[in-house]
Amino acid sequence: MTIDVNIINGNLFTSDGFRYGGISIDGNKIVKIGKEPSLPKASLKINAKGALIIPGLIDIHVHFRDLEQKYKETMETGSRSAISGGVTTVLDMPNNKPPTNTAIRLQNKRKIIQGKAAANIGFHSLVPEKVDEIIPIAKEGIFGYKIYPASLIYPPKNNEKLQLFLRQIAEVELPLVIHPDNGYAAENEKRLIENDRPYIEAFLKAHNQVDEGKALNDFIDLNKQTNAHLHCAHVTAKETIEVLQKNKNQNNLSSEVCAHHLLLTTDDLKKLKAQAKCLPPVRTGDDQAYLWKALNEEIIKIVATDHAPHSYNEKHCEFESAAAGIHGLETLLPLMFTAAAKGKITFEKLIPTLTTNPAKLMKIEKRGELKEGYFADIVIVAKEKGKINAVNFESKAKWTPFDGNEILYTPKYVFVNGFMSKEEDYVVTKARAGKILQKKNKIPKETLADED
Repeated sequence: MTIDVNIINGNLFTSDGFRYGGISIDGNKIVKIGKEPSLPKASLKINAKGALIIPGLIDIHVHFRDLEQKYKETMETGSRSAISGGVTTVLDMPNNKPPTNTAIRLQNKRKIIQGKAAANIGFHSLVPEKVDEIIPIAKEGIFGYKIYPASLIYPPKNNEKLQLFLRQIAEVELPLVIHPDNGYAAENEKRLIENDRPYIEAFLKAHNQVDEGKALNDFIDLNKQTNAHLHCAHVTAKETIEVLQKNKNQNNLSSEVCAHHLLLTTDDLKKLKAQAKCLPPVRTGDDQAYLWKALNEEIIKIVATDHAPHSYNEKHCEFESAAAGIHGLETLLPLMFTAAAKGKITFEKLIPTLTTNPAKLMKIEKRGELKEGYFADIVIVAKEKGKINAVNFESKAKWTPFDGNEILYTPKYVFVNGFMSKEEDYVVTKARAGKILQKKNKIPKETLADED
């Protein structure tokens, strides 16, 4: 029997750490891991020449726009951007235009990307307007609900109603993804600007560290009677880490940090201005040191991108007019692996934050690890010096505050469900092997009975 592909002579990252050897792919699955003599005969052989062989990265926080914002990004260009950066699975956020907050809108998003996805893609939903829409949305196979500070039930606006939503979200055993900030931050920023505060100063003051930590703490307090799973997105501040540390024994609380918050500070914001504008903002060097410490101590267990593509003009303008958000998918692996090579974290601690941990949190089955029987989402990462060049991005957002940064590692080959989607420096033209992921969510028995 001849299988499809053998990758040989690589440093494979497995649950037991790095091991030298190879990996066999047949169809969409990994069928064998071992030294070359033990691998079955294959139609194609790739010599990794000592490069790292890792699971495809899983990014649980991306914004693929599309719908009425195709000029920023589409799910197709976004998924190609993911593959270019070695990210083989993404979960798309719901703050689209129009927002993804109904079952019908989720169905529509799946139709748009059907047969076109280069990476595997699943979806989050916005917290809907009515609590009785929680279950119909859960039936669509989402991975979580997202709440933003502008929400009418964001603390302290309507805590009683929020608890009703938390109770129902707990019933379907899905996480509520929190954007931690002051619920009136946008109004506060506007007021500061009207009082002649400089724009960047007003931006940082309105979206400050204390309010971020307080927001997470408020959700935890409100959730004590409901026991939903809370996931804190893009942690940036010492105050937020202190809340996570205090509640580290709660199994219904998780968190993530983004690469740009680990690598940029307010000093960079003042230099780069609009290009480094994001929400939540980049913080001080002291905050950043706490982020690295929390990641190394596994208080924070996931690294994500918050990939937020905008047009060139929306990021190359005056700060007050600029859109908030940073392109992240094509820089995540090179930047984070380079940081690891420079001693910020070990590869053994870093790689699970990008692969295994997000898969476990979001219950993405048979992905995130190199195991026989798992889907063949695989990245070969070469130790190779280079520079980030935004002009060559697959994304429509061909800009980044990291443009020109030197990197020490780059993804050379990317397999998605066994299909070679990236070879050397190029994403394959026909890279459409990604699957639309739909989670089998728990639906309360009384709801099932009502349908009979």
